[in-house]
Amino acid sequence: MRVLFSSTSGFGHVIPMFPLANAFRAGGHEVLWATAAQSMPLVTAAGIDAVASGASGPEEAGIRRELRTLGDSVEPAARGAFVFPRMFGAALTPPMVADLMGIARRWEPDLLVHENAELAAPLVGAACGIPSVTHAFGGAVPVGPLIESGERLAGLWQSHGLEVPPYAGCFRSGYLDICPTSVQAMSTEHIEHIQPLRPVVDTTPTSGTTGEPLVYVTMGTVQQRPELLRDVVTGVAALPVRVLVALGPQTDAAVLGEQPGNVQVESWVDQTEVLGRCTAVVSHGGSGTFLGALARGVPQLCLPQAADQFRNADGGGRAGVSMALAPAEVTPDAVRTAVERLLSDPDLRLGAQRVAAEIAAMPAPEAVVPLLAAVQSRRHDDPRG
Repeated sequence: MRVLFSSTSGFGHVIPMFPLANAFRAGGHEVLWATAAQSMPLVTAAGIDAVASGASGPEEAGIRRELRTLGDSVEPAARGAFVFPRMFGAALTPPMVADLMGIARRWEPDLLVHENAELAAPLVGAACGIPSVTHAFGGAVPVGPLIESGERLAGLWQSHGLEVPPYAGCFRSGYLDICPTSVQAMSTEHIEHIQPLRPVVDTTPTSGTTGEPLVYVTMGTVQQRPELLRDVVTGVAALPVRVLVALGPQTDAAVLGEQPGNVQVESWVDQTEVLGRCTAVVSHGGSGTFLGALARGVPQLCLPQAADQFRNADGGGRAGVSMALAPAEVTPDAVRTAVERLLSDPDLRLGAQRVAAEIAAMPAPEAVVPLLAAVQSRRHDDPRG
């Protein structure tokens, strides 16, 4: 079977699909990945063949910059719903459709797997008669932004002789849900066929550390504002702990200034390895870090700034597995106080361990591959793909 994966360029949208793509490859299937040119090295480094598709480079950076500037006028918690249909729908889908359509017709895949913000694959699948399965990049995307994305893309679908389905065409042949139910902040009742999928490969409980606790600090690859990073690191560094800070590949360590001896600053770390030995996590609450920490039973402090980060913080807080500070609440003292509680409150750690057990019980990627093979085998029986 040939499987064509597609994603937008964000690392947080690409990396969650690696386990499934590698499970397909391990099962003897052919895998090709379509994404923006700047994300191809990330994919090929994982051993997966990739092809450039859609807006990239300065063009995509300009789109993202313009829409984020527009989003600055919206309350932080509402920015995701504002930006999603404009960026992932109206702006990024048309150039992706143009490229992905050609790739699908040349390579002739049997199945399309697209992350929930890549909205070209459903159209291409419908036009070519290929099943398309939506892969979550974290918790469920709210219904509203998907409906609005569909409205903004109706003309594009019509230009291909198609009527846009509900939810911008997502979930045509199913939804791969990597978010454990206990921390799912959005309803998934509107999705007909849901297949749970374990979000990470390694669910070994954290080994902890000897001596002083290790606190891992990251604000992902997008939200590394210098003033925010400085406040966060200053707060954590004031505690009797070792601190490992991952800045992201585009941020210079100089933004933090001189740090005390208990702080180690890196541009990039093996996050899976770090999560296996840290005591607590302080992050933006992006889905990769949020679910990765929970899979290891590590309590965390979420400092959401945009998009799904607020949903993760809400789901984790309601489940009693994490703490959160709103953007206006982040000060060194507030961070220090919150991390002190992370390190001392047994209920938070027990809650995180319960979710770790829940994640470990979710179907592994290799168990889901045969189910998806069955989906593509029905393509000739179902004119919708």
